[in-house]
Amino acid sequence: MHFRCARYSRGNLDCACRLPARSPRCRWFWWTASWRCPPPGSPTTYILKPPIARFSATTENDAFVMRLAAAVGLDVASVETRVVRARTFLLIQRYDRALDGAGVVRRIYQEDFCQALAVPPETKYANEGSPTFSVCFGLLRRVAARPAVDLLKLLDAAIFSLISGNADAHGKDFSILYEPQGARLAPLYDLLAAVAYPDLSPKLAVKIGGRTTLAEMDATAWAAFAADAGLGLPLVRRPVVELSAAVGDLAEEVASALMRPGLDEPALSRFVGLVRDRAEHCALTVQ
Repeated sequence: MHFRCARYSRGNLDCACRLPARSPRCRWFWWTASWRCPPPGSPTTYILKPPIARFSATTENDAFVMRLAAAVGLDVASVETRVVRARTFLLIQRYDRALDGAGVVRRIYQEDFCQALAVPPETKYANEGSPTFSVCFGLLRRVAARPAVDLLKLLDAAIFSLISGNADAHGKDFSILYEPQGARLAPLYDLLAAVAYPDLSPKLAVKIGGRTTLAEMDATAWAAFAADAGLGLPLVRRPVVELSAAVGDLAEEVASALMRPGLDEPALSRFVGLVRDRAEHCALTVQ
């Protein structure tokens, strides 16, 4: 089994008070009960994501939001929490890998939305020139093998990011997976309730209906978002109500299932309260 370790150097906030970009990653694989470097060029099948030093309980935050997204029906990369010598980390299974008939791990080509649209990674936020949701929906209409399916998945992802406080979701956090049967929206990854940290900006990296925070959302904003997405307003209103209800109903259950020795239980409880409050608020914005 192969693993990949992502080293993060997020000690300083950038000028927009966003999560700074990752430093280069190092790859590892598990072999005969020990960690080893993989052979050059070999595909890895897992990502090891350590906590962000400056912010508390980011492993718990990441895992909770990812598991919650899966629980409410979103297509999300599989994640596990691990604790080694009192240090937490997240183990994320790569979705862009497959075993061939000989049992060899093969890469599946993917590209994030910025790459697909030839947008430089340094301008990954919408206010810096990165893709807006209107552009993102347009991209899926052009390249997805089943655009009707993927448009609804992207819609759910945008709504869930708003509810969960995943304000840092930007053009490099959505990808297209090029499988033999055709291109599709890749499973979601790198979900974090950034609004849990006062030092981070609560503003959405990609606006929804011209708004940047949950407090600004109302029926007019959802109508504008529906127009941007090229979807009917009833098709947008329904998942807002349904996802808000599902998040409120399942947040505690997800956190309880996630809890294990070594994780920060009070932090998980705070995250539960945060997303429940936001879900209740979000449900009211379509009225």
